[in-house]
Formats: sequence, structure tokens, C-alpha cells
Amino acid sequence: MMMAFLLLSWFSLLLCLQCITSNASGDVNYHDHGHHDHHHRDRVTFNHGWKFRTGLKEWADPYETPPTDVDPGIAPPESLIDYDTSNWRHVSLPHDGLIASAPSKMACPNGCSGQSFLPRHVLWYRKKFSLPSDWEESRGHVWLEFDGSFRNTTVWLDGKLVLSSHDSGYTPFSISLDDDIHHHQNHTIAVFVDPDNGDAGGPGRGSGWWYEGGGLYRNVWLNRAPRRNRIDDLFVYTTDILLESPTKALWATLHGNVTLYQDDDNENDDDDTDDDDDDEHDVCIVISISDQDGQLLNNTEVVKLENTASPTGQQQYHSSYQMKLIFPQIWSTGRPFLYQVHAVLRDCETGRAMDSFSVYHGIRTIDYTANHGFFLNQQPFKIRGFCDHDAFGIVVPDRINLFRAQASRSIGGNGRRTSHNPPDPTLLDIYDRLGMGKEHEEAGPAFQTVVETLDGTRPTLANMMKYGGILSDTVDVQGFSHRPRETLDECHAALPEKPIMQSECCSCNTMRGEDAGCETTYDNPHYDCDQATFNARCLEQTVNASDGVEYAAGTFVWTLFDYYGEPPSRGLTVSSTYGQFDLVGFPKPAAFWFRSQWLLNVTDGSPDKTFDTHGSYEVQLVESWESPDSWNRTKGNTTRTIHAYSNAPFIELFVNNASQGILPVTTMVHDDSGSYAEFENVTWQAGTLRAVGRRSNGTTSSSSSSHQEMEDDDDDADDNDVLAIAEIKTSGPAVAIQLSLDCPSPQTGTGKALFLDGQDAALVRASIVDETGQVVYMANDHNVTFQIVSGPGIIQGTGSGNPKSYEANDASWHLTYHGLVRAVVRVTSLAGLSSYEKKLLSMIDHYDDDDDSVEDVFHDTDNIVIQASSPGLDSVTLEIPTSINRKHSVLEVARASAGQAVNFFSNDSDHDDNRIAANTAIS
Repeated sequence: MMMAFLLLSWFSLLLCLQCITSNASGDVNYHDHGHHDHHHRDRVTFNHGWKFRTGLKEWADPYETPPTDVDPGIAPPESLIDYDTSNWRHVSLPHDGLIASAPSKMACPNGCSGQSFLPRHVLWYRKKFSLPSDWEESRGHVWLEFDGSFRNTTVWLDGKLVLSSHDSGYTPFSISLDDDIHHHQNHTIAVFVDPDNGDAGGPGRGSGWWYEGGGLYRNVWLNRAPRRNRIDDLFVYTTDILLESPTKALWATLHGNVTLYQDDDNENDDDDTDDDDDDEHDVCIVISISDQDGQLLNNTEVVKLENTASPTGQQQYHSSYQMKLIFPQIWSTGRPFLYQVHAVLRDCETGRAMDSFSVYHGIRTIDYTANHGFFLNQQPFKIRGFCDHDAFGIVVPDRINLFRAQASRSIGGNGRRTSHNPPDPTLLDIYDRLGMGKEHEEAGPAFQTVVETLDGTRPTLANMMKYGGILSDTVDVQGFSHRPRETLDECHAALPEKPIMQSECCSCNTMRGEDAGCETTYDNPHYDCDQATFNARCLEQTVNASDGVEYAAGTFVWTLFDYYGEPPSRGLTVSSTYGQFDLVGFPKPAAFWFRSQWLLNVTDGSPDKTFDTHGSYEVQLVESWESPDSWNRTKGNTTRTIHAYSNAPFIELFVNNASQGILPVTTMVHDDSGSYAEFENVTWQAGTLRAVGRRSNGTTSSSSSSHQEMEDDDDDADDNDVLAIAEIKTSGPAVAIQLSLDCPSPQTGTGKALFLDGQDAALVRASIVDETGQVVYMANDHNVTFQIVSGPGIIQGTGSGNPKSYEANDASWHLTYHGLVRAVVRVTSLAGLSSYEKKLLSMIDHYDDDDDSVEDVFHDTDNIVIQASSPGLDSVTLEIPTSINRKHSVLEVARASAGQAVNFFSNDSDHDDNRIAANTAIS
């Protein structure tokens, strides 16, 4: 967590040669996935039809410690074409080969996998496939592209070793199939993955100190492009942006670099390809731009290249260009406008198109200043973001990445630090479309040279514990990791010309539902006990260290979600507790603290506000209203301490309509009031706990009259002094299960339906409720089992967010944690793909005869019906909508959601626990 990294600064974004580029002005670019046109370029998913096994020679025992000698050899039996995989499992990618195991102290007596207790056994994947028959005529360049495999990866094709080692778990790699594959033949690819390839080796080590998973955890693509003349990459950035307003510029200069590949090897002369006609002709690149509605602009640039072969017959060309854009639209958080830049490779003489390539690109200006913080499009912009690992194991489906991004937006987060490695390309696409920034990091000061070589206008920063020295002098922005305000002030005085950023901070541990745990009062404690739900004393001090001074560019809080590994203490805990949301996406009260401070307390129209809230007020009760005897630490007590968060200036607390007093609330630590209301020694009696956000602290008479107010909600709404109300009741006995859909959901900004692409995923919430429909807060032992009743879906996994759960993550059942449990449902139908994609996949993917679902994979368009059951309670079902309309695909939903309000704190009992709650607001 707290390490020195060289970071690509937040609004200059990520440089990823595979899929993302950006510039000094904060431009955003990414490749057009799934591209197909008449220039013989295809990119089709290679994610389906795989089989999987753990263990070097046979299935690994999940309760045994992984062996240290895991060398598969040069030609293992698993790599051979005729190897029997009848007892292997069918899987689709992306796939985490380790997360399915239950945490085990037997297999991991010392914790292993970042103290997640998930054993790191070696992994095997195999897939049978063929090339599409209509690719034979073009005889193009064909290759497999792996977006990521964790960690050390070896690949065989038909028993031949084609990749001996790729040992970076976060970078893409590719394998050419040109010399080893034939049309009209079946082929087998075998992939061996050792997820324990740490610097020093051994079952307890890896590249990180948290759970990193293992296997083919990102997308795999099968690609075809022209063999002789093709475009390998397109990089775009912008300079000279003259703004007319924060959303529109008078002009800008678009720069770009095109990487071309030419193969003039005479060995290919007998190939009857379209490229043969161009052997003696010069080639040109035609650059054009379209807006986000697909309308081409008038700007066109032609770059001419000489067709010169290298001594080996193969050569890469790097061609630069620039274009003047008049009145370009500007990318901003509220309106993230994206252009598409197209490069078409043509024969200069005949004009025939040979290849094409496109990237998306956003234009904006950025400026880090030493005294006034960060500016986006020449407007002051306070960066308020979160660091994150992957909470659902190393594999996070695209829609769940959208869910996580929207969760950040719902509490005021306008950016993400992709700690600590290159992220999934589609994650970046989602953030670009939502209008959120990303801070990407690479290790080591040498990266500064790389950045300056590729784009010298790109700011960099380092995440450091102290300032001064060669690293501090090298980077453009001084980053700090978990430093107090005093350190930032000292640095600002010592380096008055250096911009400052709190690039990691605020590890204020908290656990959902643990009202009587140890309170976190300082940054990054390591307690042996449960962390209390309340943690605002820690948050207001650590977050305000950088958020509360003008000179600091902003803050990245550790973290948005809990994640496996790196627990606050050694022992039975298998995950961190740093997040504002738990492992499976249920919000903790800490999330609402950020919503009140970073969203509701920020002025509408501010460029750094994720969406306008129209002056509304909200209030949230932190603790439940259960008996003190519910927790060992307070057993026998007759009173409780209750906290509430709000953006209202005052909060009044009631127990069964009796006022417990009025306390002030303010923004972080701007004065002595505090960012929360703390009511101590509240006598517990079963019933109703209510918090009322008020404009004023009232008088004795108004307080007395407010008792009567609490008896009638309509009177509350008529009282000009009442701004918001939250209510929670003592739970009754469990009588039912309620099912609801958190994702996709219009309320969370994640869409209305799952897109049938074979990979989309839903988040289903099961709540154990009493006779009033409220969640039973202390329901921690209800075993809920999920099953798909009908429709194209499978239960991908279950969880409850309990950091001390040792249940298997891929089981169809899970024990509830404070009344809630989650199921992840993945679609199995490919009906939403285009007819061309279906045609290719029908020729590429091979399935075993025993796979009964194959005949329906392209045609099933039914909705998915899921059932939940638990002993002693009636079973219930929920219908999950599905769609073949691409407007419901993840990136289209993200684009449509930009600037729109989202809410993860519903007042509906289907989406919140016992609380009438936070957004029962009066504006």
C-alpha cells in the first residue's frame, strides 16, 4: 500500500501502448475494440470454450500447501493435442483460477496470497479452435492478444512451445500464429500459469502484498490484419488549446504518431494477397476525425511514406502528423466529449485502402500549480478520488467496474488511482466516458524519461513518504503517501514552486455493521479486534490534510472498496477493511460521510462536482438500534453512543419520539463542531431511532414541539427547519428473504438490462427481513442458496462482505453478514453480438460434446430468473432483464450516464437495511 511509485499525473492519464494514450492537455485515447471492416482487419473475442484445472500434474488439493517445484517442463502432457481434459472444468474468460477456493489455514498456515489465505496453486487452461474459413483468402497476419495473465505464463500451440515465459502479471502480450497454424484444421492452445512468480519465489510470495489472484484474468482476442502493410498503433495528443469557455475551445492542434508495419520478405511472393498490387507503390496515411455521434469533420491530413524494405524484409515506420481543429468540443467531468481519430493506410497511386485503425480522443487543458492546486480547462478543480485494488478477486466484469465507478461518483469521487499496476483497458474506457480522471503509476524514476520521450508535456508525480532528494527533484508534482498536514505545509514552504498532491492517504479501517468494534482514530492502524462502523474522527483529520488547503491538488483515499488480502491484523481476517464499500459492494456508513463532505457540501456547478444535487440535504445514522447485548464489548450496558452524518448544519436525535438533543455538524474540521454528530449515553430501549437534519439548533419550545412533529411525517415536511430525516428500527425476527438488483439498475447508473455478450454480470442483493420488511441487522447465520431457475445465466459467485468469511467464493450459497448477502450472475448467451461476430465464433470456438448449452449460446434472449432460499424461509425469485440492444452494453451505458445523478443510499427497503434513510431529503 505505502510504497514510492512514479505516477503519471491524474489528469494527464495513462500511457498504455496497448489501448490508451493521453497527452499533456489531458487527452484520452483508446482503441476501437471489436473493429471489423473491408480492409481485412478483425478483432474477435477468444474468451469462450476454455477448460481449466488447478495443479501441476493433477487436480490440486485445496487444503494442501502449494508445492514449490512447479516447472511443467518443455513438453508436458497437458500441452499435447490429444490430452484428456474430460475431468477439467468449463470456463469462460476473464477467469481468476484461485478465487474459487475457500480460504484455508491448512493450505496457508502463514496466510499466503497477501494474507488472504487463498492458496496459490498453479493453473492450466486449454482451448480447441479453428480459424474462420473466409480468412484463408486474405492470408493476413493472425495473432492472439492477451490483455493480462497473472502471473508467469507459458503457452503451447499443438504441443509446440510458442511462449516460454511472460512474467509480468499486468502487461499485455501477443503470440503470432502465422507460422504455426493452418486453415481447415483444428488446433489446441495450452496455457500454464504460475501465479506465485514472486521476485524470490515460494508459495507465500508474489509481486504484491495483497491478493492478486491468478490465471487468464483479462480478455484474450483473436486478431487478423493485413500481413504486408498494416497499422500497428495510433497515438494522439493535443497542444495549443485556446479556450473560449470551459466546454468549448476556439482551436487546438492535434498531434499524432502512426506506427506502420511493412513486410516485403520475398518468401511471401507466392501469396496471392491484395497487398501484392502495392509492392511498387508508395503508401499514404489518411487521418480523419469524427465526433461522438459518428459525423466526420472536414479536417483531413495525408501523410506520404516511402515504401522501403529493411534488410530483414520487415520494418516499422513511425509517422508524425498534426492538424488544426477549429472550435473543438472539450472533455469535462460533466460533459466528457470524445472524438474518434481514424487512420487509413492507402495506396498513394490507386487510393485503395489496405488497413485502418481508430482511437477515441478527448481534449482538455490541465495545470498543476504550486499555490492554487489543480486546474481543469482553466477552472479550479479539487481532485477527490480513491485508490483501488480489485475487490471481486482479480477479475472484475465490465459492468461491475461500471458499478464501482458509479459508486465513487455517488459519494463525490471524481477520479481513481489505479494502484499499483496497469489496469484493465476497458476500465479506462468506462472512466473516460463517465468523465472521471485516472492516476496511473509505474515504478522507478526511469519512467520520467519514457514520459518525456513520448509526450514531454505530460506531468508526473511520485507517491512518497517524504520530500527532497533525486525523486522529488525529478517529478513534476510532489506526491505524498499518508502524510499529515504538517508535512504538506513543510514541503510547501521548502519547495514553494512545486505542486503538491496527497496521492495516497486516509486508511481509516471500518467494518459494516460492527457497531461496537475498535474505533479507528488514526491512519492505517492494525487492530486485532473488529473495526467499528464509525470512523469519522479518523477521516476528517486525514482527508482534510490535503482537501482543506488550496495549494494541494487533491486527495486519493485508500480505498474505495475492501479487497482480499492485506488485512488490518493477522489471524482469521482474509481481507482489508479500508474501503468505503465492503468486498461485495454494500456501502458502509463511511461511504455516506464522503457523500456528505465531497458531494452534498460542494456547490452545484463546480467543475469538480460529479453531479448537481440541487441544494438537497441528507442525513444518515451510522449505527443500528439493536440492544447493547448484541456485541460482546457492550454486553450488559444500558446506553449506547450513536453517530450521524449529514450536510445539514444541525442534527436532532430521537428515541421513540423523545429528543436526545441537537448537535451541530460542519464540513470536516473547519471549526470545533466536527463533521459528525456524536450522541453519547443514549439510553437504549427497543423501538425507533430517528435523526433529523435541521437548519438551526432550535429552542426549548421548538424542541418540545418537535416531539409531536416526529409523530407525523407530513408535519416534518411542512416544518421549514427540517431538512432531512433518517430512521432505523430495532429488528424483529426474520420472516422472509427479499431480492433486489443493485446492478444493472438505473438508480446506481449501471443500466436497465444485462447485454447478452457472454460476459456481462449482475449484482443481486438478498436481504433477510422482519415482518415490517426491514433488514434483520444481526442476521449473521442465515445460509442463503441461489440458483438460476431459467434464462441464460449462471451463478458466478456469492459473498457477504464479511472480512472473516472462510466460505468458498464460487459456491452457490453463503452466510449472511448483518442481514445481507450477494450473488454475482453472469450471462451465458452471445445473442447480443453482431451476426458477423457470431459467424466468426461459430467457426472459431470448439466445445465438447457434453456441453449442452452450445446450441443456445447464440439464440437465447430470455430474461434470467434467479431464486434464493434459506432454511425456515420461503424461497423467492427475481427476474433480471437482458437485452441484445447495444445501447444496454456497458460502454454505452457509461456514456449515457455522464453527468447524471446516482444514488447508492436508497430509501427503499429493498436497497437499504433498516433505514428510511439518507435521501429522505427536503430540498
